[in-house]
Amino acid sequence: MANYSKIDHLSIANGPGVRVALFLSGCRIHCKECFNQEAQDFNSGKEFNESTIKELIESLHRPNVQGITILGGEPLEPENQPAVLTLTNALRKE
Repeated sequence: MANYSKIDHLSIANGPGVRVALFLSGCRIHCKECFNQEAQDFNSGKEFNESTIKELIESLHRPNVQGITILGGEPLEPENQPAVLTLTNALRKE
């Protein structure tokens, strides 16, 4: 499964309202003005797993949180797609 570099449980900078922000690791684009260069390495951060999903779901249950934002790195890199799919399926069931 993929790695993630950071979870911000109360983000006001990554979407409308207060959100949970998940920063997945890995990006091949390497934008010149990238604000998150440390997340470009696919091996950086921690392993994304069931425990991570549970942590995210718990954070999303906070009354002041409006949603989740999935960032990177690049969430749609082929290596990250299974993790994003697993997470979004878990969120739909919730």
